[in-house]
Amino acid sequence: MTNIIIALKELAAAKNLLIVEDDEHVVESLERLLSHFFNTIYSASTLQNALDSCKQLSERPEPFIIISDIHLGNESGIDLIRQIKQENPNQKVIAISGTEDREIFIESIRYGVDRFIIKPIDQNDLFNALTTLLTRINYDCELEASRQLLEDSKEYALKLLEEQDQFLKNAIHEIHTPLSVIITNIDLLRMDGIDNEYLSAIEAGSRIIQNSYEDMTYLMKRDRVPDYHTSIDLVEFIRERVRYFTCIAEVNELSLSIRTGQPNFPLIQFNELKLSRLVDNTLSNAIKYSYRPSEINVTVGIRKDNLFFEVRNHGPIIQDKKKIFQRFHRESEHKGGYGLGLSIVAQICEEENIDIELTSTAVRGTAFRYIFKNATLLQHNSSTITLLKQNGAIG
Repeated sequence: MTNIIIALKELAAAKNLLIVEDDEHVVESLERLLSHFFNTIYSASTLQNALDSCKQLSERPEPFIIISDIHLGNESGIDLIRQIKQENPNQKVIAISGTEDREIFIESIRYGVDRFIIKPIDQNDLFNALTTLLTRINYDCELEASRQLLEDSKEYALKLLEEQDQFLKNAIHEIHTPLSVIITNIDLLRMDGIDNEYLSAIEAGSRIIQNSYEDMTYLMKRDRVPDYHTSIDLVEFIRERVRYFTCIAEVNELSLSIRTGQPNFPLIQFNELKLSRLVDNTLSNAIKYSYRPSEINVTVGIRKDNLFFEVRNHGPIIQDKKKIFQRFHRESEHKGGYGLGLSIVAQICEEENIDIELTSTAVRGTAFRYIFKNATLLQHNSSTITLLKQNGAIG
């Protein structure tokens, strides 16, 4: 009994109690007994007074519990319980009655009464009922606080995403003009016959920025990228992207080579914007994580009637082959970038049903292979392909 009194004092300390009873002696007895536990005790003798009290108590921050007699003179305590539970299903109500009529029990339960106590009221039964319901109130309060915290966190996260979205839009807009000016002036200098290591470094740097710019643009517009597939010569497409990255590779003491098989590869049906992000980010990643000096090999071939292309470089072994495709993950904090490129690649591969085969060993290096399943417009069957390495300039 001592334990339950201690528990009840702790549970009821910051809570209120409403006693709905038309017998003044019962009200007085309950108030005298429970005033040691509850913050404040209120009483009502009629249905309307009880409803008015409930409304007032509901506007206060402290939770409250109701003890109501089933019979309130000529009025029904069950009707009171029904109205209270309609207004707030979570409101905790203890019903007391001087009868053990089965129908009254069933009707009380149907309208949501939480506990039922028979008169004369046993102190242990009352304390047990109050302890149980007050514990539930605490749990409901904690649950609501957690829900509100989650809601606030959600709103804050949405606000951050909105601000991030606007920041990216502004950043993309601000980057575009100066980047175009730099690239245009590099071309003009080349046309004037100026060519030196400083200009090459500027060109390489501008192309790295442009690749990041294209990534941000793609992320901003990915939901609006038209799902439009065209016939693409994969070999020529990759040749062009290799040409683009050659100056970046050379500045980093790297060389790029491309291997192809038969003279005429079948075309693929693919979205050109997505293909450029897939190829560019794979080449950019290989350049970023290659040992200096070394060679990066690009291979285009056919396996089981499916075209594939592969980029192989020699650099640090990839430790976690799943995390490498997660957004903002970087294998090395000492390298530049934002950890976006390969996450974009993984997203495109999932959308376009492309298989990714990733291997990374100390002897053979790291290879990203992309298999274009069901995308190839087969012009013929080829059982074997001899990979020929093109020496010299890539043209």
